[in-house]
Amino acid sequence: MRIELDCLPVPIAVSYRRIRACHALDAKRLKHILQTAEMTARLLGVVVLANLRDELKAGRMASAPATGRFIEALRRPSYGHWMEIVREGVKLFRQSELFIPELEPLVFKGASPARPYELLSELLTLRNRFAHGDMSGPEITRACTDAEKDVTEVLARLDFFEAYPFYFVRRVRVRKRALAPCRYTHEFWLLNGPYADPEAVSEEREWHTDTDEVILQRADNRFLNLDPLLLYLDREAYDEASPLQPDLYILNGYQRSGQGFVGDFLPCGRSGQEFNSKACPEEERELISLGLESCFQAFAPATSVKSEAA
Repeated sequence: MRIELDCLPVPIAVSYRRIRACHALDAKRLKHILQTAEMTARLLGVVVLANLRDELKAGRMASAPATGRFIEALRRPSYGHWMEIVREGVKLFRQSELFIPELEPLVFKGASPARPYELLSELLTLRNRFAHGDMSGPEITRACTDAEKDVTEVLARLDFFEAYPFYFVRRVRVRKRALAPCRYTHEFWLLNGPYADPEAVSEEREWHTDTDEVILQRADNRFLNLDPLLLYLDREAYDEASPLQPDLYILNGYQRSGQGFVGDFLPCGRSGQEFNSKACPEEERELISLGLESCFQAFAPATSVKSEAA
């Protein structure tokens, strides 16, 4: 089974490409296979969380015990936490419309888990065994073949992402002429495929005019803002001298302090390193803090999630 990497979002495409770069059936290859499975769960979880946040804030859904649990799970989310977020989050949309309707059959078959979700769960069990050093050399060799087959089957079911491209909104130009409406020309960076540099797209749009955000687009021009669950650090703002390197980053935990919410982020591409939002410039740090607080207020509106002193 051949996976078309250009159709997959950057986090998954880059991770899967690392598998192809390994030529031996050894621990290194198995590590990349399991990291691809975990990154798949992370990205699906981020999409579900952003979708829930928007529906809850708009009053189209009511909060539930599951959304309250997400706040605690995101403090230091594990593979298992992301699987729970995907499962319980999609379940909440059974009375509403998912931004990506194809997620429902990916996770559920009637009342039971669907095969892709079951495979990701089995890979989670394998990942825990591998992480604890409970596998012999021959077991690792066999697991490379079986686990790669399973993760490839899951990714083949994600081909719907071709219809939901990820973009970083880099800049917006406004053209204003007398007696004529404003015209907005957007420069988007397409965040699909396993490449170090995103593909640039420039076109006129009116439905999204904010910059420096990662969005997920639908064919009907609806969009889902993934900020600050996914961040893209632009090379113009973070050059080689900066400790923060240009890359796409995914949320990997948070803390609260007297200065607000502080996020921990993992790189999704090939150039970045893990970072804490304390290292960001003040304006960016404040936006991340406000974005996280907005998420948590949506997930538990009856509970104060205001910053507390550390």
